Amino acid sequence: MSNKNKIITNNSLNDNLLINFPLWFPIFYSLIIFNSPGLGSILFIFTLFLFAETHFASTWLFFFDSENWIWIKENFFKLLFIPLYTLILFIFIWFVSPMTVIFFHYCASGWHVTKQSVGLINIYGDKNNTIHSLIIYLSSIVFLVIGLNNPGILSDYIGSKQVNIFLFFITIFYFFVVFLNSKKLLNKRIRIYMPLLTGVLIYMPILFFDNLATATAVGVGMHWCQYIAIVWSKFFRKELSRNGLNKTKLKKKTYRYVLFVLFYSLLMTSLALIGINKNSSQNISYNFFYLIPLIFQFFHFYIDGFIWKFSDPHIKKSVLPFMFY
Repeated sequence: MSNKNKIITNNSLNDNLLINFPLWFPIFYSLIIFNSPGLGSILFIFTLFLFAETHFASTWLFFFDSENWIWIKENFFKLLFIPLYTLILFIFIWFVSPMTVIFFHYCASGWHVTKQSVGLINIYGDKNNTIHSLIIYLSSIVFLVIGLNNPGILSDYIGSKQVNIFLFFITIFYFFVVFLNSKKLLNKRIRIYMPLLTGVLIYMPILFFDNLATATAVGVGMHWCQYIAIVWSKFFRKELSRNGLNKTKLKKKTYRYVLFVLFYSLLMTSLALIGINKNSSQNISYNFFYLIPLIFQFFHFYIDGFIWKFSDPHIKKSVLPFMFY
């Protein structure tokens, strides 16, 4: 059965805002950055805590599900031993060249983020998914190669006034399209092109922001929104199917998991900030504390290739039935 008419969250509007086309994230982030540059650091820390690290932490919900424990034991080597060997390797590399590990992190992140974008157009039943997947892969590679070599290469051609005018009209157009699409007043193909455009745009900000952290937050923030919405929507549906209408039990479990995610996010955000050193010339270097959140992020990139692999019989049975509302 085609999934193109199904939704992942509890309603079509949330699907459009959080999964299909979360363009509101880069719009508002860019508006704040261009109009209040002094808030850049605070905004990035806030985004890192509330979106980035919570999205990484949400991966652990899979391991908290007792239904997956037998499967985890059966795949213990590839799920845990291989990441452990990789961890040891990255620790050795870190003491030789931290920037090499950070470079590999960007590559792994790019692959992971792009795979999710491609996965979304596939699960929504895009008939042109092969062509659209190629478009997403190529655009991500081009933007990353150009941007990592010359971050903000196009920044000299834009000013805050032009940005504000552009974002003003984009905002009106965006919410108009999202509203109409959520009410099914637009052509059904729009639902396909929304996640496609999201996947294409995720790494484009690296061409306009010379600060790589800011560029990442602006674009990859859409990926974080998608992941959080998908994981938690699936979690609620699965728990409700187990507990029926026992909302009290679900609330208790939800509170525990939310507290875990927030604590995890606070810890990893703190370690990342402690791990960044700036000298008097504002040059940035990294100490060992920065490697700790990177290691868990590497694990997230790696493990997601297995826990969302619907060709696996267990994942198909344990995850796929709860993907849609």
